[in-house]
Amino acid sequence: MKFNKILGAALLCGAAVSCETDDVDDSLGGPEITLNSPVTAITEDNGSTDIAINLSASSEQEVTVNLSLSGNAEGNGVDYNISTTAVTFAAGEITKTVTITAVQDELEEGNETIQIGIESASGGRFDAGTSVSLFIEDDDVVQTPQLILNEILYDPSNSGLEGDANGNGSYAQNEDEFLEFVNLSTQPLDVSGWEVYDDENLATGTPNHKIPTGTIIPGGKALVIFGGGNPNGTFGGALVQTSTSGDLNLNNAGDIMTLKDANGNVILTFDIEPLSNNPNESYTRNPDLTGEFEQHGENTALLFSPGTRIDGSPF
Repeated sequence: MKFNKILGAALLCGAAVSCETDDVDDSLGGPEITLNSPVTAITEDNGSTDIAINLSASSEQEVTVNLSLSGNAEGNGVDYNISTTAVTFAAGEITKTVTITAVQDELEEGNETIQIGIESASGGRFDAGTSVSLFIEDDDVVQTPQLILNEILYDPSNSGLEGDANGNGSYAQNEDEFLEFVNLSTQPLDVSGWEVYDDENLATGTPNHKIPTGTIIPGGKALVIFGGGNPNGTFGGALVQTSTSGDLNLNNAGDIMTLKDANGNVILTFDIEPLSNNPNESYTRNPDLTGEFEQHGENTALLFSPGTRIDGSPF
């Protein structure tokens, strides 16, 4: 149920969850530089992945990119190695990769985080918040479910089709609400029988959504739960469900979302009260997976991106 609805004026590319621009204005500082990781985690046992550095268009001049590294994992051979932090694109090149490889040890450290960003560049432009997150999954401790809430929409815009998050061509505020969970582990996670509650239904023990038997979220992938309707879209290849009760019932005037496993253990909660400002868009982590929640439109023209990262790329 929604209260105090305020019309939003943010731009949305139809009912899509990503926008593409074919023309790049080089007068703004050359092609745009972005980062992409094909996975969200690597194993400590010498696991590795290639981080892609992409240009939005080829350039007639050389483009150089210097990467920044942060997070609680230590580089220089302690927790991981990176092939290079300085990349040069020759004229005409649009993609480069750097390789990150975890270092095996016998320390019980828990999962550690690497944040790869852009420190500086020449010949190209980039958003200061551009980064990707990567977890090193510790193999010296017993793993617990590595599921996080990455994005939540409890106040879809009611201006035309701006709030059509499920992409079915119509706006219905209860149907277009959604939760986006991401499995941070490299291993698949069986969430059969897990239950989602709002504050009201938690008090009565009646779930707003009971995840069907056989629901397994692959490592690094997302599960999106819409309030209802008939979701239409690829949603980044995420698993997509609609609530079994027909309503997530997330009250944007203040509510608490609770996720329990099949044994009734609380896995995570999200308190809407501190963010109950009628946003007319989703709240999402920025950077994805590791950042704090902020309104989606602060970093993109999109109002939401169910199943994908903020920039519309898949997990």
